Amino acid sequence: MIRVVRRWIPLFLILGLLLGACAPATPAATPPKKEFTFYIVSHGGPADPFWGVVIKGMNDAAKVYPVEAKYFGPEKFSVQELVNLLNSAIAAKPDGLAVTITDPKALDEPLRRAIQQGIPVVAINVADPRPEGERIPYMFYIGMDEYLGGLRAAQRMLAVRTPKRAVCAIHEVGHVGLEARCQGFLDGMKGKNVPVEKLDIGTDPTKAVEALKAYFTRNPDTDALLTLGPLGTDPAVKFLKENNLVGKVLHGTFDLHPGTLSAIKEGVTLFAIDQQQYLQGYMAITWLYLYKKYGLRPANDVLTGPGFVDKDNVSLVEALIKQGIR
Repeated sequence: MIRVVRRWIPLFLILGLLLGACAPATPAATPPKKEFTFYIVSHGGPADPFWGVVIKGMNDAAKVYPVEAKYFGPEKFSVQELVNLLNSAIAAKPDGLAVTITDPKALDEPLRRAIQQGIPVVAINVADPRPEGERIPYMFYIGMDEYLGGLRAAQRMLAVRTPKRAVCAIHEVGHVGLEARCQGFLDGMKGKNVPVEKLDIGTDPTKAVEALKAYFTRNPDTDALLTLGPLGTDPAVKFLKENNLVGKVLHGTFDLHPGTLSAIKEGVTLFAIDQQQYLQGYMAITWLYLYKKYGLRPANDVLTGPGFVDKDNVSLVEALIKQGIR
């Protein structure tokens, strides 16, 4: 009997394997049908750390809702390329568009054309600053009050000390959002009779350092510097360190990335103004979906900033920055 048992156990095992192989496989879960396709068309390229966070917000929202989300942005800042990308997006007949109104005049015709075609349009990151009767009739804006951000930056520096001279370094001249930041900063400083200028540093880091060096050589009494994003922060920090100006020049900036975090922790940068751009990508897709699906929309613009990140709260956001959320 023992021999018989030993002979048949392997046969039963083989039979079980054969039956298992012949059994119908459990069908894979069918992914939800994509109900809508939305585009985000921006002046910022995917390689820019700031816009990488916006894209993550967009992609995360597209996983929550049954939508396809696509991002268009030029490799380098170019109003003409932005217009070209917008026209390409409109030609694809999307179910909704979220667009940075970087140059209202250049974007006026294509966006009005999109709206006339029945494509819902929201503005993100940069709003059309013109009066309501003149501005592009998009549904609402998701982003920061740019002018208020610049004004708050000036007030924050003035709370530390009154500078002898201040400068706002702008890396994309003509960008209405950055121009508004600078204008708020200029107005805040001029309100305390601080001489202040705007300086074009461009987007090339090496040239930006040289532009700052030339400006400070011409104006050695400058002791306050505002940059407007990571493309300005990195060269400014490099310049301040190389020229032994850390602590002598108040430096504030906008938006967050690892280099900005390090500068705040090292005491090179006093603060960064955060606009929570992850929300701009996430909420653009969310609200476009809710509008297309249910006709829902916010009653007013949705402000995601300004807020301050400094040495007192930098550790709280460090982990989120590493995750690409802040």
